[in-house]
Amino acid sequence: MNVVEVEEAFERLFAGEFDPEVFPIALAEAIGTSNANISKLKSGAMNRSDLPGGTLLNGKFHFLPAEEGKTEEALETLCGSKATKTRKVRIAVTTDGISVAARDMKSGEARFCDYAELKDNFGFFLPLAGFERFKAADENPVDIRATSRLAKLYDALIKANPEWGEDENRHVMNQFMTRIVFCLFAEDTGILPDNIFARCLTDYGGNAGETAQAAILAAFTAMATPSGKRDDLPKWADDFPYVNGGLFAEGIAAPVFSRTAFQYLKEAAGMNWKEINPDIFGSMIQSIADPKARSELGMHYTSVPNILKVIGPLFLDDLDEAIDKAWNKASALRAVLQRISKIRVFDPACGSGNFLVVSYRELRDREIRILKRLEEIDPGHAMEMFSAVSLSNFHGIEITDFAAETAKLALFIAEYQANARFADVFGRMPPALPLRDGGHIVCDNALRVNWEAICPPPDMLEEVYIAGNPPFLGKAQQKKKHKDDMDFVFQGEVQNYRAFDYVAAWYFKAATYLRNRSVKAALVATNSLCQGASASNLWPEILNQNTEIGFAYRSFKWRNNAASNAAVICVVVGLRNQDNEPKRIFEEGIEFRTKNINAYLIDAPNVYVTASRRALNRLPEMTFGEMPRDDGNLVLSPAERDGLIQSDPSAGSFIRKYLGAEEVINGIDRYCIWIDDRNGSEALVRARKIDEINNRLKRVAIFRGESTNNSTVAFADRPHRFVEIRSPENFQSAILVPSVSSERRPYLPVERVGNDVVASNLNQVLYDAPDWCLALIASRLHLVWIATVCGKLKSDFRYSNTLGWNTFPVPDFTDKQKSALEESAREILLVRADHHPKTIAQLYDPDKMPDDLRQAHRRNDELLESMYIGRPFRNDTERLEHLFKRYADRVAELKRGA
Repeated sequence: MNVVEVEEAFERLFAGEFDPEVFPIALAEAIGTSNANISKLKSGAMNRSDLPGGTLLNGKFHFLPAEEGKTEEALETLCGSKATKTRKVRIAVTTDGISVAARDMKSGEARFCDYAELKDNFGFFLPLAGFERFKAADENPVDIRATSRLAKLYDALIKANPEWGEDENRHVMNQFMTRIVFCLFAEDTGILPDNIFARCLTDYGGNAGETAQAAILAAFTAMATPSGKRDDLPKWADDFPYVNGGLFAEGIAAPVFSRTAFQYLKEAAGMNWKEINPDIFGSMIQSIADPKARSELGMHYTSVPNILKVIGPLFLDDLDEAIDKAWNKASALRAVLQRISKIRVFDPACGSGNFLVVSYRELRDREIRILKRLEEIDPGHAMEMFSAVSLSNFHGIEITDFAAETAKLALFIAEYQANARFADVFGRMPPALPLRDGGHIVCDNALRVNWEAICPPPDMLEEVYIAGNPPFLGKAQQKKKHKDDMDFVFQGEVQNYRAFDYVAAWYFKAATYLRNRSVKAALVATNSLCQGASASNLWPEILNQNTEIGFAYRSFKWRNNAASNAAVICVVVGLRNQDNEPKRIFEEGIEFRTKNINAYLIDAPNVYVTASRRALNRLPEMTFGEMPRDDGNLVLSPAERDGLIQSDPSAGSFIRKYLGAEEVINGIDRYCIWIDDRNGSEALVRARKIDEINNRLKRVAIFRGESTNNSTVAFADRPHRFVEIRSPENFQSAILVPSVSSERRPYLPVERVGNDVVASNLNQVLYDAPDWCLALIASRLHLVWIATVCGKLKSDFRYSNTLGWNTFPVPDFTDKQKSALEESAREILLVRADHHPKTIAQLYDPDKMPDDLRQAHRRNDELLESMYIGRPFRNDTERLEHLFKRYADRVAELKRGA
């Protein structure tokens, strides 16, 4: 059976009334059990249940019908059955015909639903048919199970209380869920008395949750009310301590509970919440309110190693260095403690608080390390009683209400766990209750709100560190609301900002906030922010007024610990006010100390490569190929070309091979009608005598005449020719460079063709250029330049003549050097020819590139690079650093000449 067949079987077999004798047979049939085995199951020959009335199919399921309203008890009986364990039962399931309860014995996951909804929950039973459900790898199983239970609770509550899912009540619902999570965690960790909330549910929630709303309201109200002021509450609620601390400060509300919702809440209360990891759990429960994110539960968070890429160089490394220097001097260690107490961390896109939680934990760990050392070297002095790291020093902005509430909760959990570590070391910890002030998390649009109102600028003794992972949205992914945000931030400040990634707005606001203050910032971005037009338009506005890049992680794949996660190519850029401290670049696990870090994350001067209409280094002119604007009427497939020639052989003189980027790279055949009347109209007269060509020209004229583009309309009376023709008359050869090509290839695709080829506007073209130009384009040196200064289209190289070719720095080649490069280019072309009919795409597949072609390119690289510095470059970083310095020198030289 396939998944669709299982779904159809559930739809068919469980659509009617419940029959306890028929149910297990229907389940066996639904999962694809053979007819022979079903017959044996009916006769009892295959039933291995040790429970009266039960049915057990080896390795599959154990079923027990339940008395009305007793499905939970029946499920406990099934799970405790010896046969369930010895017969390797995968799913225990019970129903009273009204509700269904089931548990996956392998994962521990439970499912509760109404009997009428069983067909909609077929996915839970898929393992019985041999289909494993998604499970995230490398995650804490407790986090996964807890989130799953909370997601089901959320859905069940919304179903029972539809009005709680509406926008005006969403904050109340989200706050209710965070309070529930706090209670579950707190009763398992000693913040609240052991199992006090679980007992509240069991003792006062009713058999099916009918009084759960009243019980929870009483418990929540008690935790928001100091002892002695609870006269209106039931006596049992006095057992709950006063919590407050912001978590229960707002109005108390609770929804009505259905039987299913109550079962899921009791399931969640039965877990051990002490093992929850707030680093990850915050983002995981953020997905509870977003059913679309459930399919990748636990995947949308920033992993701790990635967070440390940001906050390590931002401030933790400096703290560690200060601790090491002060290690043997008590007064110096106390000074570091004082410094730590004054550090504030601000995440202006905080999500569910991952960056804030990890920053808090890391600061507390360092504080404990210092206090331990002080006891060793200065035991006579009284040690500070408890932590001086306050949650009120952690600020965040988050646009999603539930995520903002979750961030506050995650910080509370992180604080308790840090206090528990403190107690493990020093034997005491601050009282857990009442809660102190929590993190300052504001639900708002970070690009619209004034950051200084959220995180006030530091005074003389304070340090503020801005850290986070703002949302990545390229130009094509931005909706109107995002474009409006970009207008709000950049309009009147930066030109050409509409092409920026959305994350650029956070960088701009961070740079504005930190200037001339004791503030540093480090944010994650897509690497497009440090390439192409973004680099030359955005960064001059950031790296001014004494702002500089203090550290950077060059391009790397931003991955989470989940099994299926986005592999976005990212950078981390740290901003600071100018100082004399070393600058640091991180690449592939190696740290480099540098004099400067420019907008392209290169140790080179702060120059910005801008488009130039002419080559700055005496290179031949490169231009676009020809642009038809013909609605496809001048372009022919091989079949159309053959048919046209067959109908009139004279048409062959008006047909040429037509190459765009795809044709160059993949060896695709395509043709075009080419009527060159620059030497007179005789050719056009002959062409119009061919009916098919004449009909195509008529369609081109109509298309152009109806265009809204004036430059296209202007050519309606000349339908025989391409609108833009860049090729010179009587050229002999052309070098074609596709405008877009895959980043996987070790070299840029380039091709040399004769004058029988028309290059489309999807290529950049050098007409009648010497072959040494091909050697330049086919070099590793040129690829790294294009990748950096031209940027990318999605993940592909985007080649620009004005930005890439015209700016490419080259030395003044001697005639001898040019001849050597021409010979090298011809060698590359000859080796390619030896592998005919393989295409460029096939020849330059990095996993299948022929050895002789790879060697030809390597010799070309060594020859060219020796002309730059007398030897091959060691790596791409050295290549770029040299090219940028050469570019800066050339720009300065041209300015002096002007």
